Amino acid sequence: MAMSEISRCSYHVFLSFRGEDTRKSFTDHLYTALVHLGIQTFRDDEEIERGNNIKDEIEKAILHHSKISIVVFSKNYAASTWCLNELVMILEHKKSSKHSVLPVFYDVDPSQVKNQTGSYAEAFTQHEQNFESETNMVQRWRNALKEVADIGGMVLQDRHESQFIQDIVKEVQNKLHLISLYVPPYLVGIDSLVTQINQWLEQDGANKVGIATICGIGGIGKTTIAKVVYNQNIPRFEGYSFLADVRETSPDCNGLVRLQRQLISDILKGKSHKIYNIDNGINKIKEIVCCRRVLLVLDDVDELEKIRKLMGTQIPFHLGSKIIITSRNRCLLNAHFISQMFELEASTSCGGLSKLFEVKELASSESLQLFNWYAFGHNSVPESLMAYARSLVKHCGGLPLALQVLGSSLSSKSVSSWKSALEKLEEIPDSKIQEILRISYDSLEDDHDKNLFLDIVCLFIGKDRDYTTTILDGCDFYTTIGIKNLVGRSLLIINEKNKLMMHQMIRDMGREIIRQESSNIGKRSRLWHKNAFDVIREKIGSRTVKCLTLDLKRLLEDKAKRTNTTLHFPKHSKSQFLMANDVDMETQAFAKMKRLKLLQLDYVRLKGDFKDFPKRLRWLRWHGFWMQSFPVDFDINELVVLDVRNSKLKQVWKDTECLPNLKILNLNHSHSLLKTPSFSGLPSLEKLMLKYCINLVEIDQSIGELKMLTFLNLKDCTSLRKLPRTIGSLISLEELILSGCSRLDDVPRELHNMESLKVLNLDETAIYQSRLGLHWLLLKRSKGLGFSWASLPDSLVKLSLESCKLSNDVMPNDLCNLASLKSLNLSRNPIHYLPESLKNLTKLEELLLTSCTELQMIPKLPVLLNVFECKFIFGDNSSFHGYTVIIPCFFSSTRCIIFGCEKLTEVEDLFKLEPIQNFEAEEIRRLFKVDSINRNRLQLYSYLTDSIMLATPQVLQECGITSTFVVGSEVPIGFKHGTTEHRISFFLPTPSHPDEKIHRFSLCIVFSLASDQMLELIPSVHIFNETKRIMQRYRSSFIGIPETNDNTMLWLIHWPVTDCQFEAGDLVSCTVVPIHLSIRKFGVTYESEHNIRYEYGFLHLSTGDEVSTRNIKMDLTRHLPSLESYGNVKVQLCSYIEESKVIASPQVPFTSSKFLKLFIYYILFNNSFSNPMLQVLYD
Repeated sequence: MAMSEISRCSYHVFLSFRGEDTRKSFTDHLYTALVHLGIQTFRDDEEIERGNNIKDEIEKAILHHSKISIVVFSKNYAASTWCLNELVMILEHKKSSKHSVLPVFYDVDPSQVKNQTGSYAEAFTQHEQNFESETNMVQRWRNALKEVADIGGMVLQDRHESQFIQDIVKEVQNKLHLISLYVPPYLVGIDSLVTQINQWLEQDGANKVGIATICGIGGIGKTTIAKVVYNQNIPRFEGYSFLADVRETSPDCNGLVRLQRQLISDILKGKSHKIYNIDNGINKIKEIVCCRRVLLVLDDVDELEKIRKLMGTQIPFHLGSKIIITSRNRCLLNAHFISQMFELEASTSCGGLSKLFEVKELASSESLQLFNWYAFGHNSVPESLMAYARSLVKHCGGLPLALQVLGSSLSSKSVSSWKSALEKLEEIPDSKIQEILRISYDSLEDDHDKNLFLDIVCLFIGKDRDYTTTILDGCDFYTTIGIKNLVGRSLLIINEKNKLMMHQMIRDMGREIIRQESSNIGKRSRLWHKNAFDVIREKIGSRTVKCLTLDLKRLLEDKAKRTNTTLHFPKHSKSQFLMANDVDMETQAFAKMKRLKLLQLDYVRLKGDFKDFPKRLRWLRWHGFWMQSFPVDFDINELVVLDVRNSKLKQVWKDTECLPNLKILNLNHSHSLLKTPSFSGLPSLEKLMLKYCINLVEIDQSIGELKMLTFLNLKDCTSLRKLPRTIGSLISLEELILSGCSRLDDVPRELHNMESLKVLNLDETAIYQSRLGLHWLLLKRSKGLGFSWASLPDSLVKLSLESCKLSNDVMPNDLCNLASLKSLNLSRNPIHYLPESLKNLTKLEELLLTSCTELQMIPKLPVLLNVFECKFIFGDNSSFHGYTVIIPCFFSSTRCIIFGCEKLTEVEDLFKLEPIQNFEAEEIRRLFKVDSINRNRLQLYSYLTDSIMLATPQVLQECGITSTFVVGSEVPIGFKHGTTEHRISFFLPTPSHPDEKIHRFSLCIVFSLASDQMLELIPSVHIFNETKRIMQRYRSSFIGIPETNDNTMLWLIHWPVTDCQFEAGDLVSCTVVPIHLSIRKFGVTYESEHNIRYEYGFLHLSTGDEVSTRNIKMDLTRHLPSLESYGNVKVQLCSYIEESKVIASPQVPFTSSKFLKLFIYYILFNNSFSNPMLQVLYD
């Protein structure tokens, strides 16, 4: 589900529950957890005063204003008729829409709900007595409970409430596909500060730039508060980005560039841009923040220089933008920095809005509450542990991280364990937070989890969980359960990207444990950075060493910074060996490290042979490996992962190497590699990476023997021309990346044998140049058909063919074999149309068509794009409070990206753009109430494709509304109401006929440019029925662009409305929200019609607000004489047998029943066919 779809509803979640059971406990905690993640939740609180219309409001919240209903079943749920009626309503809505229902069984079993036993049986006994005369209603309640119990939901069972709430929140996030940052489920003592920051964000938010610092000591909760504020406020901004761990990520150029890429990608909503260096990134950032309101969070900044390096100076932030920085330094921001960072005008306004928010320690009561949640899963303490809990909380000094870690470490422990922990804490001063955190480590049940924790501390923070699990499983760890234990003790976090993350205080605590093993660094179990360098250099390693990590390039850079020395590294320095003259290292330094299993030696060059090198290595990472092949005496037989990116390897190993345990082989960026090694001795290999091996010309035939291989990356192997046919034997392969293989013009036919293949990426390959490259795709060829892709494996979920120069003659007409496809990328191809069979891809979730500059029309997507009305109920503080807002909009489960499709004029059932020449003058008069149209060429900008077209006026049809833009400066005479403002109000007059209703409005807006930024935000038009408190809104997908700021343009809108929305005596207001437009004149008129209904056979046809088509089987002999005309009528006579053949159709509408009858009689007598079908189009 796309984010834009979710935003159409007032709420994401409707929360239904029995108030007296869970209002102040479980449901309240669940509601808070949802809201803190930015999930808008409607809580049906039975304490609120229920007026006459409260049932209607609840119904609206379920039917129109939420995507998911969470129903909390508790012991007394069935006793409430209100809850039971609400449940019936929810399930009825589920049947007729895509509304999801998530049952939550809090303290009851699903079988009790389904079969109405226990307290549910007692409740229904009472209902049957109270509602003797309404047995059908009681039966509906029973059926609803049975139905919802069968859905399958979340059951508390013996879980802690805290974990239960976490699981529910994750399930909701998965269903909504929300892009929000993870925050802990229990947040205590932050509401006041979050409110203050939110108020600051809203203060003069539309026209002033603001910058603020959230400061406090480590572990106090700065990042958590920033995440909560970010989650709650991103809908208010046009762009937003949260840059985590700036201090850790930014020390080197690569880190800064990564942060710049993330910032740019976040603000541009996922659009990727290549950033080659810091200066290039700064320029791009300035380009994108100047034209949109952004919310930017820079997390953990320790010095201002890092912000300057990241974003430059004199940044032209758009008015209304806000920047939030978290830091331990409360004096980080100063006036000099602000004046340097922002342009003069912005810095002046920013100076008044710069703010400091300091996070204080929790109060004792708040500390106890937070501690209880982590220790017991709820906010109550067993009497036997109360005294210990209070003492333990006191030692934590109100530090949230210490409370979280300590509470988790004592969860489910005995009273004696609590007593021991308290006695140990009493020996440690409160200021020594490191020692407090150490208690959590000591609470781990065995050495297995402790060693796992220390290995992660030393090597794997920030690494992918699956990658880490592969390595550590090879080191005889039970990694999956071990990581789960560490997460449970709050020593480890798995973030949204499946990365292993750890608070720096916990990381420092782990490293301190390693340091305390011995004063002799050579006798410590794990070595990193400077200590590792010293041990190798001085040859003082021992059998104790299990893990050693050294990145010589980074070490030398850090040394240069400390000594204020500038190192001038050549371009592409990753492939160079940054060695100082005094760096002298030998293989002999590792001779005593017999137990070494995990080794990283990035950009290290060793002298000597490898006969005494450690032979138990499981993970070897040696970026910049300098040798042309692995030495024969280098024993790597036990390796699980070999990572030699940026190596000088020409031949990986000379003979067939037997590595029975190797699962990951990474040879990326090995520019000298000409041929892959033999894979015969690698039976366990699961991932093979050969990205950017630019001189690789041959893949060894033995690759077909890799029956366990699931991932193969050959991206940017620009010299590779073909693949071995044995590649079709890779029965386990799930992802094949061939993008950027610009000379690859032949793909083996055997590819279709890959029954497990889910992802195939052929971007920028040369398969279009040669029919050989497509021969395996050809099934048959006939006149009017392109090629079939029936030979592609039907297991494909993602297919990418970006920039393959695919044209219409090679586009498929048949995609039925790709029934599992969820993502299709055809961007940057010169295609004119897409196959109709696209609609058969019922699982398609993403269709990428970026910069298909020749594309003209997109057929129906798999889930038909339907117009529907989305109704909102505004809160007390809104200027629209009390209004029901009807917004015509489109829904599809498929995310379709069409930026840069500059010739696209139609997306079927979404919009259609036609030249005005295609319309008769009478039709133009009827639609837009003008006698003539200025047909001068003009510029028309598409918000959908982000492109500008120069053409004669175009008629746009979307959302049931028809509009056009033409050059002009005056409102036509026929418009009944006019103004020079952006808002106009009037009363609807009493009609001449009692059945007469308002059926359409016509609007004419004369506008000019007020800002050069008009293309950034979409202007909208609103029609208010002030009497009925109804608002309709229209946001056009296109906007006309006047030549200069002084030139004007007409925006003409034909806006049908439904019966009863507008009646005699209603006060109507029409408003233009003219973002970046200057409204010169504004005219409105309206039309009414009788609500006459014609009946033919079993079908009904009524004059409507749109041209409507109905197929009607008529006995023309019987019905034709009585056919009368009301308004304009078009007819088509079609063959009933050949239903697609139109026998005849007039070119203009009939306005007289006499001429209509004559036309039909004429066709009947001059065409011999039986059982004719008459199509009548009323206008």
